[in-house]
Amino acid sequence: MRGFCSKRGGKRVVIGACSPETPENPLRKDLEEAGINGYLVEQVDIREQCAWVHPSTEPATAKATALVRGGIERSLRQEPLEDLSFDVTGAALVVGRSEFGVRAAEKIAEEGFRVYLLDEETGGRSLAESAAAGSDPDALVGRDDVEILRDCRIEGIDGIFGRWRVNVHTAEGSRELDVGTILVVTPWEPSAEDSIGHSYSDNPDLIAVAELERLLIRLEKGAQASRPSDGAPLRRIGFVQRVENEEEAARAAPRQSAFIALAITQALRLKRLHPGMEIDFYVHHAEGFLRTSKALSDSAARSGIRFNSLAAPPEIMTEDGRTLVRAKHLGHDEPTQVERDLVVVVGGQRTSGIAPRVLQLLHAGTGEGLAEGDFAGKRAVDFNRGVFVIRTSDSDEAAARVGSDAESVASAMVRLMRQKTVRVPRHVAQVQEYRCRGCGKCTSVCEHDAITLVEKEKGEQVAQIDEMRCEGCGLCRVACCNGAMALLGYTTTQLLAQMLGMIEEVGD
Repeated sequence: MRGFCSKRGGKRVVIGACSPETPENPLRKDLEEAGINGYLVEQVDIREQCAWVHPSTEPATAKATALVRGGIERSLRQEPLEDLSFDVTGAALVVGRSEFGVRAAEKIAEEGFRVYLLDEETGGRSLAESAAAGSDPDALVGRDDVEILRDCRIEGIDGIFGRWRVNVHTAEGSRELDVGTILVVTPWEPSAEDSIGHSYSDNPDLIAVAELERLLIRLEKGAQASRPSDGAPLRRIGFVQRVENEEEAARAAPRQSAFIALAITQALRLKRLHPGMEIDFYVHHAEGFLRTSKALSDSAARSGIRFNSLAAPPEIMTEDGRTLVRAKHLGHDEPTQVERDLVVVVGGQRTSGIAPRVLQLLHAGTGEGLAEGDFAGKRAVDFNRGVFVIRTSDSDEAAARVGSDAESVASAMVRLMRQKTVRVPRHVAQVQEYRCRGCGKCTSVCEHDAITLVEKEKGEQVAQIDEMRCEGCGLCRVACCNGAMALLGYTTTQLLAQMLGMIEEVGD
């Protein structure tokens, strides 16, 4: 850790540590209590970037020194800011049929918060079926702090994090519910065909990323690497990107990049456990995805993991008990076909029912790839707008985890509501008005309704940011053709200084 002073706002600190910074970093909190503005504290990740990817000390140390130098240069150009502050309404909405939702609602109510349990069709168990499974919603009926809304539909969601206003249509008419946190429970659609035309239910050697994670945990505990279908040795694995069409590929690119990065880390873990394992990635236009995680993909390539860039989405077929990947590579006229012992679909299983529609209303991600019972609220340090997403199934494994998982989610929701006021980092968009032409491109791409055009002098319009809605995703910055959008803490000046600092340290 290195501390220094600057003429631009006083003391600054650069931390050479492990994982990327989080709002709940205890050292950052200690520094703030000592009077140092948290936005003048820069954390440099030297564990994952250096210690874990370099086999010898010398290159790892040289790279760490360059990263710290870049962090110093960026920190010198940071401005002291104040966190955004959100008031959180002390009520929760639980959406979806399942014993999971019933258990979570019960736990939240026991902590003294009002809960609305919305019984809308999602394709899973009904509340009556949940009762048969051991979680009786009618046991909650007599409670003053739980209201069950049956046979209804969410028509709209407005407001901001901590103060959601949910419009619900019931048999008696429309109602508005004011809530601070929302839990959406949705089941997997177990036999739904995915976009590459293959059913997950009829081939045990075709799995999703979440299932591979469970397999990896078993392998890291000493289990044998064997094929799910027949127990044969697991020697050849293919990771296949899920893409329906060009339009979907462009729209889902950021999410797909994240899941491909996750899959690469899983592949590296497999290689460390079994260096002789043959691992291939089949990705539609791989270059663009790999550029977003270059250090990770370069490390994988050095480990012998192969990346195949395809001209079209791949196909997966099953013939005589064999799992085949058919792919047309860039620059090749004819597709090739290879057999794999296990195929992992990146971004695979679909979910059914209400969840995609509700999450779209909330401007929240669908959480593809999460395991049963996992939830987006694991990013609770980022608050994720107070929205939690559960993927459930009727499997025995998922049923066994219902109680503990429901309690974990409920506890995270209760923590947010109990704080009453929550601070969120001010990493939001900022308009440089002298550059803005009022074209409206930023308003058309913003998924969070955080940008409007307002009239200035002489009838000219400029973009204006609602910081309470902005999530700092950066889409507006990419869309702006005049360079009028910046992200606080990540301005072009700051990032260029960081890169030039690293280059200066490395030298020629």
